[in-house]
Amino acid sequence: MGARERIGIDSPNTASRLPSKAVEVLGANRVLLIGEIEATNMFFFDPGAARDLTLPAVAECVGVMLFISNEANAAEVITIKDADGNTICTPARDEAAILFCNGSLWSGGVVATS
Repeated sequence: MGARERIGIDSPNTASRLPSKAVEVLGANRVLLIGEIEATNMFFFDPGAARDLTLPAVAECVGVMLFISNEANAAEVITIKDADGNTICTPARDEAAILFCNGSLWSGGVVATS
């Protein structure tokens, strides 16, 4: 076996990176738009209170993978829902959701963060 190689997007000397944004403070429930998901895969939210975060319709998101981190400084839950209002998962403070869409449904789970 040969040495391990990095997989780069543009150059063999760069690591693959997922686009991300700075922490966004939510003042109300929020809907993620398909254009936002096309631009980034990692979201960091401080919900400010219990909030709903609704994902785009599954038909628009075939093959999408998202990382959504709850950056709350108190016991605040983000309830992540599909476009039909079904709850997918509920990351609390110091947790994040990892979500996948296969074109028929969103699925995912919650992991601890630090």
